[in-house]
Amino acid sequence: MQKLKPLNFFLVLCKTRKKFDKYIKMNKIRNKYIIDIKKMMDEEEILASELHTSDLFKILILKKFNLAKDKKKDIYYIPNFNITKQYSKLFNIKEILLTTHNFNLLYFYEDFEKGQQPTEILDKISDFDITQILKDY
Repeated sequence: MQKLKPLNFFLVLCKTRKKFDKYIKMNKIRNKYIIDIKKMMDEEEILASELHTSDLFKILILKKFNLAKDKKKDIYYIPNFNITKQYSKLFNIKEILLTTHNFNLLYFYEDFEKGQQPTEILDKISDFDITQILKDY
């Protein structure tokens, strides 16, 4: 078994931010940095069609990653599931954080209807250092 690092990166699989906020509050999680792609798109007024071609948006995300690494904070990354269809690309994040953070999964099971679970990610569950599957939240 590999040695765990002091900081954590969580790939958060939830469709509603409300459940995740409740999880943060109930578990009294501190020392966190949340990267919510859907919220960032709204703030920067980037359309879904522009998302993959926008270098500015990619730089903003990378800047947030580096800021969290510099401040030594845990990162909670919430992808936009209305747009993200290639879940395997989310594993590229692991290479960015390889030296400083553990690569973890936080999965809100009830947010995904039967047949719509992100099976690409769930098939690679062994690639994560720590996995939490939350049924009722």
